[in-house]
Amino acid sequence: MSIKLSLVIPARDINDPKLQELLRSIEMQDFPKSEVETLVITEGTSESAKAIGIKKAKGEVIGILASDNELIQPNTLTHMYNRVTISKFQSAYPAHYEYRKDDNILNRYFSLIGGNDVLSFYMRKNDRYSYLGNDIDYNKQLSYGDNGFFVRKSEIKLTDLNNYYHIENANESSSPSPQHSFTIWHKTGSNIFSFFAKRYRYGLQHAFNKNRRWHLVDFSKSHDIWRLIWFVLITLTLIEPLILSFRGYRKIQDVAWFIHPIICFFTVVAYSILIMHLGLRKLFQLLSVPMVAQRA
Repeated sequence: MSIKLSLVIPARDINDPKLQELLRSIEMQDFPKSEVETLVITEGTSESAKAIGIKKAKGEVIGILASDNELIQPNTLTHMYNRVTISKFQSAYPAHYEYRKDDNILNRYFSLIGGNDVLSFYMRKNDRYSYLGNDIDYNKQLSYGDNGFFVRKSEIKLTDLNNYYHIENANESSSPSPQHSFTIWHKTGSNIFSFFAKRYRYGLQHAFNKNRRWHLVDFSKSHDIWRLIWFVLITLTLIEPLILSFRGYRKIQDVAWFIHPIICFFTVVAYSILIMHLGLRKLFQLLSVPMVAQRA
């Protein structure tokens, strides 16, 4: 039988325990095994690996997964494939991250707010809905991440695969349909220090790439600037983050809500240091150009 669904998974280490858990969860799916292929790509960066996998994919639908994902419901692949091929939508994704009481506190917190960057939460650019409820502004706009993003191959191939970035290409391919009865487990956090070290490295890697079309903070848009200022102010005063923590706790009684002010503070500190780091790097580059010219 022909391949109908291709799963693209970028990975650094084929023996990564989280990756192995993902592969086992794929094996447990009810989607016909002969009609699905799993492409684990270890070449290049995480972003270029996705583009390589998309180009290699044989299926009419492509599902993009991170190596730290896990499929929870056994009919996830079947439902997502049918959603993309049968309905009017060209793409779909699980609307929430899986919330588990027995998970570590950082994973619980990120699933509760709907993303692994609290700044994206306040910028109204979360990649999943939070568990705060759909009646608040933070849940009205999403920037679709690639953790469980399913799309027609014909649609994603129309985007710029040579300059692939998961948010840009997902948003450019179509407007996905959020599947509220489905979740995906995103095991993104181990401890707060390793998590922010990882975010810092990601920022250094992509800050000066001119091929990026999407920005967490777009300084050409006034509402992005004001949201950033608002985030910094409420973080420094602590009042709003604490109110949100209590508000979340009323929805789901989990102490993970109360690390929200701490995460906000670490985010401001980490991104402030990152901006200074990038500024010094840029200054060094500008100063080094005349020196090279003089030597020439």
